[in-house]
Amino acid sequence: GGERRRLKLTLKLVADVALVGVPNAGKSTFLASVTRAKPKIANYPFTTVVPNLGVWIPPGDPYAASGGGAAGGGEESTSSSSRGLVLCDVPGLIAGASAGAGLGHAFLRHVERCRVILHLVDATSDDPVADFDMLNREIVRYGSGKLGRMPQIVVVNKIDAWEEEAAEGDDGDVDRSADST
Repeated sequence: GGERRRLKLTLKLVADVALVGVPNAGKSTFLASVTRAKPKIANYPFTTVVPNLGVWIPPGDPYAASGGGAAGGGEESTSSSSRGLVLCDVPGLIAGASAGAGLGHAFLRHVERCRVILHLVDATSDDPVADFDMLNREIVRYGSGKLGRMPQIVVVNKIDAWEEEAAEGDDGDVDRSADST
């Protein structure tokens, strides 16, 4: 008796801001520095293999002062106060992610549930502009194209390391015109 159905359920994390970048761009370090999340951080690509959540609470918020709110890694509740933002650190994306390369579909589906995409671009990369362009192509190509219409913020990360390399004259080819982009 009774009717049987086979269902496939897909969990998509819900967050306000998706942290997106190439592998080892500093997404987990950023998440750990602005929230109480404790993602694994290491100096090699693909350290993050599952999305990490953290809650950013604005400075001066009474909820932050009480020690609540900023959570990650399942240690505390990820529900934010009325003024907090839930951040989702998505594992690094590679070329072809929109077609499933590097588990791209598994990661990009979490970005769909966010309201804003925050791109972390590694200033010390061989070609930060190419990295950013590749990420945008993958975002636009994924699924229905909804991600390409989401609000986006670009953050150039590791600029202090880039400036140190330029000052040391490591390669002599540092293009200072990148300062204005």
